[in-house]
Amino acid sequence: MSAWFVRQQGSPAAVSVPSPGSVAEGLRDGNWLPTDEVKGPTDAKWRSIESHPVFAEIAEDMEPIRPPAASDDHLDMNPLIDVCLVLLIFFILTITYASLERAIDVPPVNPEDKGPSLNLREKDVRDKVFIVTAKMDGERAVVKIEQKEVTQDQIFNEMKSVINSTGRKEMVLDADKDVPWGVVTAILDAAKGNGVHNIIKNRRK
Repeated sequence: MSAWFVRQQGSPAAVSVPSPGSVAEGLRDGNWLPTDEVKGPTDAKWRSIESHPVFAEIAEDMEPIRPPAASDDHLDMNPLIDVCLVLLIFFILTITYASLERAIDVPPVNPEDKGPSLNLREKDVRDKVFIVTAKMDGERAVVKIEQKEVTQDQIFNEMKSVINSTGRKEMVLDADKDVPWGVVTAILDAAKGNGVHNIIKNRRK
């Protein structure tokens, strides 16, 4: 029985097999590819297995090996991270702008003032304004609205109650310079939230 030879396409090294059946079996087992070359005892030159008349039908019946399908359970987090970064920048800019806007809205401070800018003894003025004081008692800031002491959490509601009961829409803020800025900001925010038309601010030395 004459030998057959098989080699990879373009390779000089060839493998000897005893029969065409061995070539066909190696093709089915995946040892050979349809593009590998084969040469029989009567062949004058090398041919690809898929073009050789002995193996053409076998090679045609073989389905090409398909790569495994991509998994659909993979979650791409990159778009979510991009959205979170954009939202983070937006929130930072919004908070910064709100703080700047609130600081700009604060009435100017006159360091020469020793007390409220209005003469509160005049009846027509006293009927228009209510007084908020903020002073330090040791390490504690004491806030009073119309002489009633309130906590920082109660400023808004107490101010609303005074406005509703008296109809006064202007405020005199008498604050010591040592009062923390956060307390002053809370008073100004409460005034703005309650629709106070005018704020007269005095920071005592």
